[in-house]
Amino acid sequence: MEYGELRKNWVWLLGLGIIFMTLGFAGLLLLPLVTITSVAIFGAFMLVGGALQIAQGISKTKEWKSRGLHILMGLIYVIGGIATLENPVLATTVLTLILGFSLIAIGALRIAVAFQNKDVNQWALMTLSGMLSVLLGVLIVLQWPWSSLWAIGLFVSVDLMISGANFIAIALAAKSENSINTLPNSTQG
Repeated sequence: MEYGELRKNWVWLLGLGIIFMTLGFAGLLLLPLVTITSVAIFGAFMLVGGALQIAQGISKTKEWKSRGLHILMGLIYVIGGIATLENPVLATTVLTLILGFSLIAIGALRIAVAFQNKDVNQWALMTLSGMLSVLLGVLIVLQWPWSSLWAIGLFVSVDLMISGANFIAIALAAKSENSINTLPNSTQG
């Protein structure tokens, strides 16, 4: 694999990976804070996105048949964003319950897809994936509303750790390739 400029700057990526891993581990220690902060940021994104959609609907869609619907969609985003920012704890509670039920439904669908594709070599792995999604969803729903304190923060923290591990792996591979490419050519005929 060719890493180009990354071979020279692998330390930067290694440092980024370490930072992501550290943030992920810190997030695990502060799950309620990470959960509520993530939901508040999501609310801010909804508010800004909705405002931009309203502005676009008013100024750029004068000839569209669906102009009113575009403005309405933006208004719904704005209302959702304001509600989320106004009470991020309630928003976290509602989103966690939706997340739990969504995982159950997605897991059940994955299992159904796996059984429809029994001729595929990895159908058992697909089934396991579905079962784990259902299990996680059931755990979230059964522990609700207390799962609101940890579920979203856990997902964000684990994602940070996985991203950090990914950066570290790429950095070490680039370093390794750099080391191989800088060896003397005396062994080549």
